[in-house]
Amino acid sequence: MKLRSDPYQIFRYSKSPAGLYARKRWLKESYHPTFKKDFEETVCSLLSGQLSDGSWGNSFLQTVKGLFGLHLTVREGTELVQKGLDWLLGRTSTFFERDRIHPEEKIRVNELFGLPFTKGSSVLWITCATLFLFTVFGRLDDPGILRIYEWLRVKGSRGSGRWCGWSSYNNFLRAVVVHPVYSRSGAVDRAVKNLRDVQKVSGIWAGVPFYQTVNALAHLNSTEADSQLALAFNRLYDTQRADGTWSLSQPEWNSFLAIHALRNKDEL
Repeated sequence: MKLRSDPYQIFRYSKSPAGLYARKRWLKESYHPTFKKDFEETVCSLLSGQLSDGSWGNSFLQTVKGLFGLHLTVREGTELVQKGLDWLLGRTSTFFERDRIHPEEKIRVNELFGLPFTKGSSVLWITCATLFLFTVFGRLDDPGILRIYEWLRVKGSRGSGRWCGWSSYNNFLRAVVVHPVYSRSGAVDRAVKNLRDVQKVSGIWAGVPFYQTVNALAHLNSTEADSQLALAFNRLYDTQRADGTWSLSQPEWNSFLAIHALRNKDEL
């Protein structure tokens, strides 16, 4: 292992969805009484915010947060998860069918902390979060979802393929890398090649969120992605802090993204 410190320290007593994922899958605590108590407490808290219509507070952002938290913990597409997904697709389809999207919620950057999505184009943030959640919960062949995936594929294959700025790249990649078919599309190949053009020798990508991009690329079986990850991983080895974490901003979440990527590529 090339890391200088134990990268799992920050998760040992964590009750966040990401922390519980790490404790269960990486630290093998699933049978520990303390883990079970913390797990049940967090899941109950997540579900307590869900309304009868399936949403969390009738809010797109809060519903995405709730479902993503359940993805990291419960993992299964329970009845309550399905209700949340149905509400999400109903809202997304309404937005998607318009020429322009004007979501009621004004989302600030810090409200996306702890999510694999970043602030960017509203149409990409809304549709890509929905695509990702439907796919990870096993509803990747839903007709409404496939229609949006196909729209992404076509749009990503035209012009520069750079969407609405580099900051939106992460949301596009996050949606497609988890889909077994669309992750191998030409739109993804183009996106990865475009990222190569802005990657620096230090491993970062100019104007592109580092930890989210590392994590997204680590889901792909791609020589080009692996080439970029080699530089990015060197940066991770060089910048790990003494306590085993990365970044001063969101150390638990960014460390989670980094470790997940390293493990996906058998570097841990």
